[in-house]
Amino acid sequence: RWQNEVKIRLCLHPLVLCLLLSHHTCIFAQLITSMAAANPSSRRRSMLRGALVGIALCAASYTIIWGDYVLRIPLSENFQLRRHRMMPRDRRQLGYLDSEPSSPLKYGRTLIDQNFQSLVRPSGIDSSIFRKMTQATHGAGDKGYDESTACDNIFLLMPYSFGHNGHGSQLNNFILAALVATFTNRAMVVLEPPPALNVFHSNSQFGCPPEAWETQVIRTGAEPKKVGWNKDFPSGLSRLLKHPAWLSRQCAVPCPEYTYEDWDELHLMNNYTEVPVPKEITCPTSEEGGKTQNVLVLSGQQVRDYFISYYKDKMLDRVQPPSLPAAEWALRLGAAPHEARVFGGLTERHEIWDYISGIMIRSGIMRWQPWIARDAEAYIHQIEGLPLDEPYDAIHVRRGDKLESDARRFVIRHWQLQGLYDEETGEMPMNYIPFSFYLKQFDDEEYDEAACTGDEPVRLVYVATDDPTTVQSEVNEFPRDAEGNSIVNSVQSCCNRFRFFFGTSPSEQNALVSYHIDEGPSKGDCEERYRRNIACIADLMILAKADIFIGEFNSNWGRLVRTFRLRLNTSGKWARPVLLKEMRVAWGSSHPGPPGW
Repeated sequence: RWQNEVKIRLCLHPLVLCLLLSHHTCIFAQLITSMAAANPSSRRRSMLRGALVGIALCAASYTIIWGDYVLRIPLSENFQLRRHRMMPRDRRQLGYLDSEPSSPLKYGRTLIDQNFQSLVRPSGIDSSIFRKMTQATHGAGDKGYDESTACDNIFLLMPYSFGHNGHGSQLNNFILAALVATFTNRAMVVLEPPPALNVFHSNSQFGCPPEAWETQVIRTGAEPKKVGWNKDFPSGLSRLLKHPAWLSRQCAVPCPEYTYEDWDELHLMNNYTEVPVPKEITCPTSEEGGKTQNVLVLSGQQVRDYFISYYKDKMLDRVQPPSLPAAEWALRLGAAPHEARVFGGLTERHEIWDYISGIMIRSGIMRWQPWIARDAEAYIHQIEGLPLDEPYDAIHVRRGDKLESDARRFVIRHWQLQGLYDEETGEMPMNYIPFSFYLKQFDDEEYDEAACTGDEPVRLVYVATDDPTTVQSEVNEFPRDAEGNSIVNSVQSCCNRFRFFFGTSPSEQNALVSYHIDEGPSKGDCEERYRRNIACIADLMILAKADIFIGEFNSNWGRLVRTFRLRLNTSGKWARPVLLKEMRVAWGSSHPGPPGW
C-alpha cells in the first residue's frame, strides 16, 4: 500500500489468449507443412508439434500475465485497498519479507538473511551505489572527487558523547551527520574513543554480542571461557552500524599525529553560539610530498546545533531553481542524473527533505552489522504468531520519560478536548493518551452497523512500546470474539477486529526495569544492554516494514520510521515526486521536519 498509488494487474483473460495462440500456431504449422510435406502422416505430426508449441506459449503467457507485470495508476489519498480483495503477490509485497529473493550474506559459518539487515527491504537498496557514485564524480572538476582526492576533505564525526541517548536519537543523528557530510562534499569518518576513555562496558553503548568477548578453551569439550574483551571488535556506534563505503570513501582517520584527546579538544572550538560558521582544521597526512587534509570535526550534539543554525537554510536554498549545488549534492548520495535534476528543481521544503531522504535510503545509508542482523532475526522469529509473509499493521506507543517533557502538552490537549482536564488542579484521567485513541486511526471506512456479521477481516497489529505492561492491560479490557480477537467498536465502525502482537511476553515485561538502552540499574550489564539493543532494532524493522504504521513525531522513533518508509516515485508523470508508505499520525505535529531531526 503506497499513498497515491496502487498496483493493478493486467487483466487479459488467460483462457482466451491460450486458445488464440494455439489456433494461430496450428494454422502456421499447417501452412508450413503443406508447402514442405505431401505425406498426410507427416503433416499430422507437424500439426501436433505446432499444437504442443501453442500449449507451451499458452503456459508462458499465463505466467507473464499473472507474474510481475503490473500497471501503476494514481489514486486519491483517501483510497483504501481492502485486505480480503488483495492478490497473493500484493499481500507478499505488504508483508515483512521481501517479495523479491535476495542472496544471503556469509558471516563466518552463518548465513545472514538480508531481510533483517536494514529498515528497508533488500530490493529497495541499490548495492552498486559506491561504484556508480565514483564513476559519476570522476571528471566532475572541483565538485567531484577521484581516488587521489577522495580523502582530502574529511567530516570527522565523534558520536561518543551522544551515546547516552536512545536508539532513535543516535540513528537520527547519524543520518543528520551524513546529510552534512555529503552536502559539504566530504568523506564521513567515524572516530570512537580508545578503551581507556570509554565508560561503556565492552566499549560500546549497544552491549556485547558473543563476538565482543575474547575466549579461551580451558579443557577439551568444555565451553570456552571469557577471558577479556576482543580488542579488534568494533566499538561504539560502529558495533551497531556498518559504515557505508560510499559515505566514508574508505578513508582512514585523518591526521595520524593527532590522538583522540587532541580531536576531543579541537572539536570544542566549534560552539555555534560563538562560532556561527564551523571552523575547519588543516593538517598534514602521512603521505610524502607535503600533502594536507582539511577536516571538519563535530560531536553528535554539534551536528544538531550547526544543522539548525547554519546548514539547514543552505540545503533549502533555491534562489534560482533548478539549483546546480542541490543536483550535485543528490549525485553524491547516489541519485541518477534525471533524479538530480528533479531534486534541483524542488522548492517546497517538505518535498526537498523527503526527496533527499528517498535517495539516501535507496543508497543503503543504514545497515546493521552481521551479528545484529543474526540476533534480530532470531528475536523476530520467536514472536509468537507474527506473520512475516502477509500484511500486518504496526503501532508505536511512546510513553516513559516523554510524558514528563515533550509529550505533556499534547496529553493535556487530548484531555482538554475530551472535557476531562481540570484547569485549576491539572488533574486528568491519566497522564498519557490511551491506546484506544491510536486504534481510532483505523476508522477509515464507513460500515453499516446492521451489516456487521462478525466475519469481517481480522487486522493483525504489532505493538512496539516502552510501556508494554500498561498497554497490554488496556488491550485486555477490550471484548473478545470466539477466536480470541479483540473487538474495538467506535462511532464510525462496529466491525473492527484486532489481533495484537507484542515483542515481549508478560514475564519478560515484568522482569525488565526499563526499555531505554541507557536507563535502569541494569544499564551497565553488557549482555542485558545487548538484549535490549536487539529488541529495539527488531521493533524498528517491524515498524518500518508494516503495511500501515501509526505513530507520532514527538518520538525519534516515529520520525525515523517515517524516513525509511519513503520511496522515490519512479512512475514518472503521476502524483508526487516521493511516495510515503501509509502512515497515520496519532497525535501532535503532522510532519516531522528534516530527516535525522
